[in-house]
Amino acid sequence: MPETMSARRSLRPRVAVLLALCLALAGGIGGWLVFGRESGERCNGLLQNERMLDAVTAAGADRPATCAELGDAITAATTGDEPGRHTAAQAQAMKTVLYALAPAKGHRVRLDPELRRPLASALADYGADVYARLHSLDPAYTVKAGAGVPPWQDARGVHMAVDYLHLLNVLVAVAEEPEAYAGIRQSAARHAAQDLASVPAGASGDAVDTPAARSARALGALNGVAAAAAERLDGEKSRTWRTQAAEGILASPAGAPAGDAGAARIMSAWTSGLRDAAPDARADRVRDQPVEMIRIWGTERGLGEAALQAMRSAAENSSTAAEHEAARALDK
Repeated sequence: MPETMSARRSLRPRVAVLLALCLALAGGIGGWLVFGRESGERCNGLLQNERMLDAVTAAGADRPATCAELGDAITAATTGDEPGRHTAAQAQAMKTVLYALAPAKGHRVRLDPELRRPLASALADYGADVYARLHSLDPAYTVKAGAGVPPWQDARGVHMAVDYLHLLNVLVAVAEEPEAYAGIRQSAARHAAQDLASVPAGASGDAVDTPAARSARALGALNGVAAAAAERLDGEKSRTWRTQAAEGILASPAGAPAGDAGAARIMSAWTSGLRDAAPDARADRVRDQPVEMIRIWGTERGLGEAALQAMRSAAENSSTAAEHEAARALDK
């Protein structure tokens, strides 16, 4: 009996050591499964996406090794010396990067924080394409949105298009940083102002109504993006996001390209109105931008009160419809 008890006592330390080793091994395996998987998905897994990396390097960027380097590479590969002007390789790199962000399941895009500002900067440089895709009134951007469809060129330059819902989800992911959203919004607003200012004096009918609808719809869709980004935050954080986005818009460049005086006047008037508003009212002024820009434009064109009111009502309907369309798409 004493020998048996002694044997048991001598066995206990061995069992304890074995159990500790098993736990350590299990912990190591568990840690590898958790942290290894997370590190594999670091930077959204883009550093392992050979197709995306090939497109970025083909457009002239160095092959990145870190997420910060990837952000720099995206900027270098997708933008050129002249703002808003791109080669086919640059546009293809932009499109490939955007589609590389598509999740394996569902549609909600999750974006590494280090990529938000670089991606926002690149998207702002493609403001004409973002603007056209958001208003959804240019059929070319629908027909050529597929992942396998290359960029195309016309008299205005090289363009690329992506799926509308995917673009919305990328924009919401970028917009988790309100200043990043502000830069994209200002870019779209400048293109809306250019669209409006390009309408010849004395034009009427569709020549006036269509650009007005494009402007209102694009900015309305961005209202939907802002709502989705803010709603993913709780209470006070949501209000803070809206405030920071409005302040970011004021801090972003407001001008239009040189020689486009009409667009510059529209942007200047709208930005001045935003700046003059009380800080706690600026978020609402941003949401009202689609209608306010039409008011500024119509007033400059010398429209009478009845015509101006009709145009503002049409803009409100268009922007609200686009906002709701974006919200429904993002809620799927």
